[in-house]
Order: sequence, then C-alpha cells, then structure tokens
Amino acid sequence: MDSEPALDKGYGDLSLMLRPDMRQYQLFDHLLEFKYVSLKKLGLSSETLRAMDRETLCALPAVVERLQEAETQLAHYRAILERVYRDKLKLRTHAVACIGLERLVWFSSGDHAA
Repeated sequence: MDSEPALDKGYGDLSLMLRPDMRQYQLFDHLLEFKYVSLKKLGLSSETLRAMDRETLCALPAVVERLQEAETQLAHYRAILERVYRDKLKLRTHAVACIGLERLVWFSSGDHAA
C-alpha cells in the first residue's frame, strides 16, 4: 500500500498493488482518487446530507464534477501504471468523493488491465 504514490508528474491518493511474488493469487490491484466537496459549496446542512440516499448524492452537480475530475486523473494514472507494469496488473480504479467530511460516494470503474 502506498499513500500518494508518484505517478509521472502527479500523485495518486492511494494505491494497493500486489507484490510480484504474490501474483499467483487472484487478487486485484487498486488505485483510489479522493475528492472533497464542502457542505457550503452544496448549500446543505449536515442534517439534510444525512437524510439523502446515495443516488441523490451522486446526482448533485458539485459531486458529479468532483467524481469526473477524479476519473480523469485515474485515467491518466492508469495509463502510466499499465505502461510500467505491462500486462501484470489486475487494476481496479475508484473515484471517491467525501462530502462535508460526513458522507462518501464512489465510482469504481472495474478492470482496466491492458
């Protein structure tokens, strides 16, 4: 596990990569990109936020924007990792938005191994 791994000229937020000697197991590598959305930006109170379901949270424009930013960064980082590791990765990427330090929403983009 590596927090903020250097990837080209950027830094991923969290990576969990399988050691080469453990590739005999059917485990996945993971790369997470975290984004923050303030309650002030959303114009919501903590109470309102707690009452919202995941689908509603994911549809909020500021959350959509931050998750799209995370996905763009993940696509760039994924390309770098696939170039370095070639066909050795079983990569799963995860865009995560933290809303007001109270709620998380995420998007997992699945298998992107070359």
